[in-house]
Amino acid sequence: MERQAIIVVDEDFLKMKSSTHPALHDLVGTPVIQHVINNLRNAGINDIFLNVEPASNSGVAEAYRGLPVLKDHNIEAVETVLISAVSPLLNSEMIDSLFSEDEDNIYVVDANCLKVSKENTKYITHDSISSIAKRVGAVEGDFSVFTIESRTDLANAAHMMRGFINERLMENGVTIIDPFNTYIDATVQIGMDSVIYPGAIISGETSIGERTIIRANSEITNSVIGNDVEIKQSVISDSEVGDGTSVGPFAQLRPGTVLGKKVKIGNFVETKKAVLHDEAKVSHLSYVGDAEVGERTNIGCGSITVNYDGVNKFKTTIGSDAFIGCNSNMIAPITIGDRAVIAAGSTLTNDVPDDSLAIARERQTNKEDYYKN
Repeated sequence: MERQAIIVVDEDFLKMKSSTHPALHDLVGTPVIQHVINNLRNAGINDIFLNVEPASNSGVAEAYRGLPVLKDHNIEAVETVLISAVSPLLNSEMIDSLFSEDEDNIYVVDANCLKVSKENTKYITHDSISSIAKRVGAVEGDFSVFTIESRTDLANAAHMMRGFINERLMENGVTIIDPFNTYIDATVQIGMDSVIYPGAIISGETSIGERTIIRANSEITNSVIGNDVEIKQSVISDSEVGDGTSVGPFAQLRPGTVLGKKVKIGNFVETKKAVLHDEAKVSHLSYVGDAEVGERTNIGCGSITVNYDGVNKFKTTIGSDAFIGCNSNMIAPITIGDRAVIAAGSTLTNDVPDDSLAIARERQTNKEDYYKN
């Protein structure tokens, strides 16, 4: 028999002490209500309606415009499950079981009965589910469903769900050194034989390949990490890291960073909107922003792509097999050719041709016996 679901949204959410409805709060990377929707769909229920007061100011209806709001004319005469918008821990297996055994606060009724029950009810609330169920003959089960109504509930639910997430990952071949101190969102994918150390925070639409090591206290958000990568105590957001690449310790890859294969990003290096091709190296204490760096190019300690003039951003392009000496400033827009060598301490304002040595610094002058005078 066909099934449908009605998600019930309460307007009373004062316990959360928030201007945001509990159903819209983030829970391991996904809004609470989205977990409910995902669980319903995983249980094979595709016809899902949202029940909110017409004058609702909860923001839930606005946030989920694609979900039809319940009206009498769109209730089909099929088995219907009523579920709270803040019951994300009711998984798909539990939902499926509801159609053979009703549970406390979650009811399966015939939609025709629901139509009758709504005649004297403006809209369905969490508190009214029980009275409706009794009037239409639904029977309460022997256990209650965990709902999120406060910050404490949210934290407890997150703790439980992270346990489920980490367990699933470990069952699929991921080593998590300390599951109780590792924070991985439900939206994250991690390949077999990868190792995650304590304190790691991996969130958003992040994908991590196989045999990759994420060291302690690294933070990765909305990024694609390849195979055989090592991330050491670093922050990575909206970036791509190629196979065999090493990042950190204490590096920051800001949005728009794309690293090729076997790239080395060392300690205290920052990148932003930068493409570094295979085997490029930025070993320490450098900033590479709005730039493209060719294969096997080495950028020395303390070097900077000077990309901002106070008003506009400009691009630096560095060819393959180039060598950028320590403490070099490359003032964009600028192009440095293949196999070019930049002398340490240079401040470059002009392009450098292929196979050239560029020296852009003041000639050294020694004043002998200066201290005596």
